[in-house]
Amino acid sequence: MQLQSCPHCSSDNVVKNGFTYYGKQNHKCKNCKRQFVERDDPEKLTLEETVKKLLLERISLRGICRVVNKSLGWLSSFIKRLYGELDDELPIKIPEDPDLELCLVEADEMWSFVGKKADKQWIWLAMEVETHQIVGFWIGPRSEEGAWGLWYSIPERIRNMAYFCTDYWDAYDAVFPKERHANSKYKGETNHIERFNNTLRHRCSRLVRKNLAFSKSLENHINAIFYFIRHYNLTKIASL
Repeated sequence: MQLQSCPHCSSDNVVKNGFTYYGKQNHKCKNCKRQFVERDDPEKLTLEETVKKLLLERISLRGICRVVNKSLGWLSSFIKRLYGELDDELPIKIPEDPDLELCLVEADEMWSFVGKKADKQWIWLAMEVETHQIVGFWIGPRSEEGAWGLWYSIPERIRNMAYFCTDYWDAYDAVFPKERHANSKYKGETNHIERFNNTLRHRCSRLVRKNLAFSKSLENHINAIFYFIRHYNLTKIASL
């Protein structure tokens, strides 16, 4: 396949040079030594591909409708079909080495709501620190029930080999094995997952505070967040 010419010097003497942090093919010009990523041409994207990309950005559903010049009914039908085609489990690349020592997993919960602020739906997340993959995802109450939901969403192999770091919330103590659990919010032991919480809140419009694009149904709330985390994990796996 013919590679794209260099955007800096227009040379065709270009080679592939690994992948970017986001999993995209990186190129290098052998003449001017500049590196670049081949950009997608918006005119080449189909309508559905465009919508899939917009669903990963902080834009409301009605905003997407205005961009693609489609009705909310069309978009709702497309989203329902898209979410229905997704796998039930997150894409996770688990080490296959049976002798691998303990990995480090950080867990945290993030507040959200559906319909009205009184209907609180806590987003429970677990991140494997070395690869930054989200290995556990659950939405439910901020209670022991929610902690168990997070626990069983983590693949069994990781549950059996991981050392867990959480904040001060008591529900974790009832779920995570005591010999493999550090519970403290004052030692920076959950800084990676808390940073991801910040990313999630800034990238998903329905999680932005004081915003009219909040979720109206729990099913759409769960599916939209799962869709973003799934894409996030795929970019991490591509960079491994």
